[in-house]
Amino acid sequence: MKNRFIINNRITNEFVETYTKTTYRIVGENKHSSVKPCHWLEQRLMTGRNNRNCYKEVFGIQSHRCLQNTPSLPFCNHQCVFCWRDIESGSLGSEFIVEPDEPKLIIDEMIRHHRDIIENHLPLRRYLDNYEIMIDILYYMLLNNHQTHSRSSLSNNIHVSKNKIERATTLLKSQKYIKTTDQSLDNFRLEDDINCCIDSRNELEVLINRVLTTPDEIIQAHSEAMSPNHAAISLDGEPLLYPKISEFVQEFKNRNMTTFIVTNGTLPESIQNLDPLPSQLYITLPASNEIVYKKVCRPMIKNGWSKIMNTLDLVDSLSCRTLVRLTAVKNLNLDDKYLNDYIKIIEKANPNFFEIKGFTLQAKALLINQRLKSDNQVQDYFPEYEYLEHLALKFEEVSGFPLIYRNKPSRDFLFAVNWDPNKDPKIHNP
Repeated sequence: MKNRFIINNRITNEFVETYTKTTYRIVGENKHSSVKPCHWLEQRLMTGRNNRNCYKEVFGIQSHRCLQNTPSLPFCNHQCVFCWRDIESGSLGSEFIVEPDEPKLIIDEMIRHHRDIIENHLPLRRYLDNYEIMIDILYYMLLNNHQTHSRSSLSNNIHVSKNKIERATTLLKSQKYIKTTDQSLDNFRLEDDINCCIDSRNELEVLINRVLTTPDEIIQAHSEAMSPNHAAISLDGEPLLYPKISEFVQEFKNRNMTTFIVTNGTLPESIQNLDPLPSQLYITLPASNEIVYKKVCRPMIKNGWSKIMNTLDLVDSLSCRTLVRLTAVKNLNLDDKYLNDYIKIIEKANPNFFEIKGFTLQAKALLINQRLKSDNQVQDYFPEYEYLEHLALKFEEVSGFPLIYRNKPSRDFLFAVNWDPNKDPKIHNP
């Protein structure tokens, strides 16, 4: 399966087609790089407001101006059970085995595709329409406030498609303007505060403008999104396998863009040779010991755990900001019994930040039980926010590292380690 995607050390068009059926864009002559808009980019375009950013907002990153990318799409030396990409058929090996494209060419193409996605696939008109549809939904429900409204009935009565109704009701529900009435999550009523206090469409529009968004903010967000100012080098694969990763980072810096690199930590020599360093380096810590590491990451290299420990030994000497991230999987790599081991590792590495982030149960990560050859249910591995919060507070108590930020939608908890907890962690310069 994997071999047919590479012929004469070139990635085939067949491989590209497996990705372009989704929202990936494969870029570059040799097809090893990609961009893909994330969920939060669209969320920010929907309202234009800061409360629709992802967890990286704590570092000053605006989701609509974030270029999620990778120069090493199909190459990784891990097969992590929590990975949401198609490692079963979309991974082409643990080494970078094609001719590397030039960074400038890749980034030119990435930005061109990013702009095309914003303009043609996440268009301004969609979100201006969504603004009007939200007001229409609330007004219709206000006029018929003794009824329960399904997405189908709203679609029929407001005369817009079910897809548009779903987009609008999802946002209205998240803002607590409407509430579900049963376990189907498809039937809604107005929240009591709106029913009792608002009488007209104009008042609904004022409420939306004050709390959620305005047309001007939506227009401004789309305009800003055409000029990304941050590169999240984290989409797929192991970015440090790309032979020109230093030049790649420099090219982003030349464009006055901040950069985050997320690495699995198995290439300490590449980190030592990385010049310039990114604005912030993320190192994934997948386990508290080697036995769990092998179960979680299924490494395709020898001495992977030792290499990660060597990388963590480098952290304190790096001149860029550093963050060690635990991608948390319930009943696998995070439990009370592991906390002290994690604390010892973090104390020794001394990064600026430590992060506990629940793994995302989507796409191919839904195969986690099959990847583990387990009879458990998929949901058994999903760490709910409350579960992570309990462990995060215990980690804070035992380690003494202050918990400085939490993001409930992303199930993300950030600790200051070698960082003044009273200092704003926002990044201002590339």
